[in-house]
Amino acid sequence: MPADLSFNILGPLSVSSTEGPLPLGPARQRAVLSALLLAPGQVVGTDRLTEAIWPAGPPGNAVASLHSYVSHLRRQLEPGCPPWGRNRILRREPQGYVLAVEAERVDARRFEDLLREGRQLLRKARYPEASRILRASLDLWRGAPYADLGDYEPAVCEAARLEELRLATLEALWEAELAWGQDYVTAVAELAALSAKFPTRERLGWLLMVALCEVDRQAEAVAVYNRIRRTVAQELGVDPGRELRALFARILRDESVGQACLQR
Repeated sequence: MPADLSFNILGPLSVSSTEGPLPLGPARQRAVLSALLLAPGQVVGTDRLTEAIWPAGPPGNAVASLHSYVSHLRRQLEPGCPPWGRNRILRREPQGYVLAVEAERVDARRFEDLLREGRQLLRKARYPEASRILRASLDLWRGAPYADLGDYEPAVCEAARLEELRLATLEALWEAELAWGQDYVTAVAELAALSAKFPTRERLGWLLMVALCEVDRQAEAVAVYNRIRRTVAQELGVDPGRELRALFARILRDESVGQACLQR
C-alpha cells in the first residue's frame, strides 16, 4: 500500500496523497468507499454494500454497477497495479470486498488516538500539552462524518458515536485551558456558544460557570445554572447532576472556584 495515502471521513469523504486529493468519482462510487471505511481491514459483504449504495432498493444491475464502482476506485487508489495484478488495497474476497487499510490511515482513528492521549495528559495535569493534543484532534474535523452514506443505519450510528466523542473532546480541551489559566475571556465566549448549542450538556455548562467566575461574573454563572436546571427539567425530567449542583453551591457561598477544574 502506498505509504502516503490518507482516508478522511470526518467531513466530506476524501483520500489524499503527497500529490494531493484523489478523484473519487460520483456519489454512489463514493458511497462504496465510505461503506468500506466503516470497517477498514474487514470484509464487507456485497449485500451490505448494496444496501449502503441503494437504500431504497437496488436496481436490476446492482451487482454489475458495484463491480464497476470498485474497479474505478481501485484505479485511483492503486494506479500502478497492472490490470491482471492483485490489488493490495481494495480486494475482492469470496464474501465481499475488503479495504486493506491500516486503521491509523483513517482520520477518525487518528482523532480517537489523539483524544485518548490528550485525556491521559489531562489526568497527569500536563495542561499545555493536553490542550495542544486535543486541539490537534479537533483540527481533523471538517464536517459531518460519513455524509456520503445518508441514512444508512450503520453509518448513522457510527457518526453519532464520533460526534459524541467530539463533544467530549471539546469538554476536555476547555478543562485543560481553564486549568492552565489561559484566556478566560475567550473561554467564556467559546463555552457560551457551545452551551447554547447543547443546552442539556451539563459539563459544558459547568465549565462555562467556572470561566465566568474567573472573570468575576458570578451572577451570570448563577443564571447559567438556572437555565440548565430549567432545560434538563423540561426536556429530560431530571435535576442537574451532583457536580453542577456542587459548583452552584460554592458560587452561592462566594467560594473560589478557580481550582474546580482540577477536582473531578
